[in-house]
Amino acid sequence: MKNQNEDYLRLIKESHIKKFIDYIDMACILFDLEGTVVHQNRMVAKLVNPKDVWKLLTIEQRDLSKSKEFEFDTRINDENYNIEIRKFYLKKFEFLYVVLQKKEYKLQQTQLNDELQFIIDATQEGIYITDEKGFTLKINDAYSKMTNIAKKEVEGKHVSELIAMQYFDSSITLKVIKYKQKVSILQKIKDKEDIWLVSGKPVLNKQNKMTLIVNTVYDMTKLNHLQESLKMQAISIKRQDEEIERLRSQINEIPGLIAQSPSMRPVLYRIKRLSMVDTSVLILGETGTGKNVVAEKIHSLSKRNGRPFIEVNCGAIPEPLFESELFGYTDGSFTGAKSKGKKGLIEAANGGTLFLDEIAEIPMNLQVKLLSVLQNKRIRKIGDIDDKKIDIRIIAATNKDPIKLIEQKEIREDLYYRLSVVPLNIPPLKNRKEDIHILIKHFIERFNNKHQKEVQFSNSVNNILESYHWPGNIRELEHLVEQLIVLSDKNLVEVYDLPQNLQMIHPQNNNFDYKSTKLSLKDAIEDLERNYILYLWKEHKDIYKISDILNIHRTTLLRKAEKLNIDLK
Repeated sequence: MKNQNEDYLRLIKESHIKKFIDYIDMACILFDLEGTVVHQNRMVAKLVNPKDVWKLLTIEQRDLSKSKEFEFDTRINDENYNIEIRKFYLKKFEFLYVVLQKKEYKLQQTQLNDELQFIIDATQEGIYITDEKGFTLKINDAYSKMTNIAKKEVEGKHVSELIAMQYFDSSITLKVIKYKQKVSILQKIKDKEDIWLVSGKPVLNKQNKMTLIVNTVYDMTKLNHLQESLKMQAISIKRQDEEIERLRSQINEIPGLIAQSPSMRPVLYRIKRLSMVDTSVLILGETGTGKNVVAEKIHSLSKRNGRPFIEVNCGAIPEPLFESELFGYTDGSFTGAKSKGKKGLIEAANGGTLFLDEIAEIPMNLQVKLLSVLQNKRIRKIGDIDDKKIDIRIIAATNKDPIKLIEQKEIREDLYYRLSVVPLNIPPLKNRKEDIHILIKHFIERFNNKHQKEVQFSNSVNNILESYHWPGNIRELEHLVEQLIVLSDKNLVEVYDLPQNLQMIHPQNNNFDYKSTKLSLKDAIEDLERNYILYLWKEHKDIYKISDILNIHRTTLLRKAEKLNIDLK
């Protein structure tokens, strides 16, 4: 019997189970199947006599033939206890491993364990927790799923034993114990070809002593896949950025659209994008901002290019003719109708684009029919009983606030929202100061070619035009440039050639560009005199005061003003 007990102790010592029993903060007793105490920890003596515990066990509980574990509650020395019994195999011997715990502590511990288990199971990474000596305490569900290792296989075992059983090739826990700091290694897990990144971190108590080691396991294969996915996303984003940059670089290459001002860049970019889709567009902007040019460019850059582009100025159609002009009519549908009927403007745009300028001028009753065209892509002529399928894109425009138009019952709300799938705001020319000089050069070249002339504008004229606020926008500038070129009897337009209201403007910069100006000294002096007198007249409107400032007689001022074509009235 003595020799057998010695064999037991030697086996227990070699298996590390003795260290585990001595470490835990619960009363633990190791019995052989005859009831002999093989080993017990320090907590047992504080609570019970081991022999009393053995007497409490029934024959079935001692045998554990039907189950490898058993749990029950009992009273010992007037205290409520929870007792757990497990069968433990060590080589050819069998033992009973009995754990005693006061029931109130058991409930608290169960709650804490449940909370801890919930926390670590909620983590997507694999978690492996050991005590400071290397005995496995817990693993989470993610670790079990990643490694195909069940909790019962490793919990309670020392990591050295698990290495010997080839559960993993090396232990991060042993390295943390050795170096007493955070360590990371690559690890191979049992029956797995994948490589795992494992980071172990010591948990220290207030006395700076290690109490736990928490290991976090990352699947390197998944990380590599994620890295590859992120790399592909980065490539995709780079391509998108390059495409956006390419489109931006091509913005100023849209034929017929001249714009370099910051306020026009998003507009031109949106024109590019709208040309790639086939949705309805509502263009908003003041009169003369070029809404019709924008509509035509959206059409010409789209897949409908080469097909009809029908522009309709809704403000120029008399109200009684609206329906027949837009929808057409059949033979004999009303008095005065053509014998063969007439195709409407909507049908004329079939396959292409219909541009409806001043959309709010369409009568409310016809807006309902137009809404039907937008929704159903079908029209019905006046006098007809059948609908006709059409394929058109509708672009509309207005120079008024659409919300106010809805409030004033000038445009249907449902039509507005149907048209304004993509609204496009064109800024007024006063907000495009950087574009005025380019537009002037463009119009000078166009009208010189048209009228076979070689007229240029003086720097002072250019400065005045660039300082003007242009209430009529691009259309006003275009008409003025053509007017000045047509009326000029020389090759240089001077300030006195401008309309009187523009002559009164004091430009922000009257300095000559000597490198590009080809004026004679006499003309340059006259230009300077003209601009200065115009400036003084704008400021004072008083011939006597201006004469005093210039230190010349009043009649001399009037004579000079007449010579310079300045009206001081």
